[in-house]
Amino acid sequence: PVVNCWDNFQFNTTSCSWVNQGTQPVQPPAVNCWDNFQFNTTSCSWVNQGSQPVQPPAVNCWDNFQFDTTSCSWVNQGTQPVQPPAVNCWDNY
Repeated sequence: PVVNCWDNFQFNTTSCSWVNQGTQPVQPPAVNCWDNFQFNTTSCSWVNQGSQPVQPPAVNCWDNFQFDTTSCSWVNQGTQPVQPPAVNCWDNY
């Protein structure tokens, strides 16, 4: 009886028995840090359930989000400019 979607039984006349010639498809290699392959028995194929995390919205004008593939997350590379020193007594930054 067929148990797996990849089963392919062929009758072997030498051994007088049914032999399963089918094999499960090989899982694809992960290319992206968010790849998450799961085997779908309906389609009999590997399906990538992962997706790249959504970039956070820029809240500050200096925000500069870059995707870090090591941590698999968005990292804010921007920094707030440094407040200039008060040079005159009327400076109010």
